[in-house]
Amino acid sequence: MTVYTRVGLDIDQTTNDLQLAADGNLSLATEAKAVGQHGRQRLQTYSGEWFLDNTAGVPWLDQILGRAYDPALAESVVKSELLDTDGVTEITSFSVSFDKATRGLLIRDVEVLTMFDEVANV
Repeated sequence: MTVYTRVGLDIDQTTNDLQLAADGNLSLATEAKAVGQHGRQRLQTYSGEWFLDNTAGVPWLDQILGRAYDPALAESVVKSELLDTDGVTEITSFSVSFDKATRGLLIRDVEVLTMFDEVANV
């Protein structure tokens, strides 16, 4: 039987800073929380940004923000990126809207079901 675990550095969702444990060492995110954080990192990566894999990331400029806002296309692209995240089995909650003042896409209340049968915030 193969046991799969997911571990990553714990990142504060508000500031995107690394979290420290009480003893001052880096804090780790495990299992469902790590999967959620990985999904969040994938959404924050622009397509072509990572030099080791130019296909990684969301095509924000090409398909979403570089043209007239299409809510169905934006939702489809973002959901596709989330579902391609290792450990994500289902999107359980999702809200997306366009902010005309900042010309930005606001993604809120994203929760995914993970392979650990736990819901994680993205």
